[in-house]
Amino acid sequence: MSDSANDTAADYEQGVAKLERELAFARRNGGLAVKQMHAMLAKELRKTERELEKANARNAKLRQRADDAKHRARMAEDELARIKESTTWKAGRAVVAVPSRIRRLGRK
Repeated sequence: MSDSANDTAADYEQGVAKLERELAFARRNGGLAVKQMHAMLAKELRKTERELEKANARNAKLRQRADDAKHRARMAEDELARIKESTTWKAGRAVVAVPSRIRRLGRK
């Protein structure tokens, strides 16, 4: 073989060896990058899940507070209705209504 053919074959072999080294490096580091990315995504997912659990717990507490407030409001409305239906309330309204009516008539 001639010198130029040997040089071409040697260059080809060196090129193949270089590509093989680069491929091995990429496989090593590519796998590591995938593992690192997976770990980062798993960590972020756990963090997001914890935040979601906290938000759900807060939501449940707020719903309970709202339900309690609605219950207290219904109880107060029922008590007010019972008071307004009582004889004492009606008698009191009659007693207050007379002087109020007299004052209104006096202003005209």
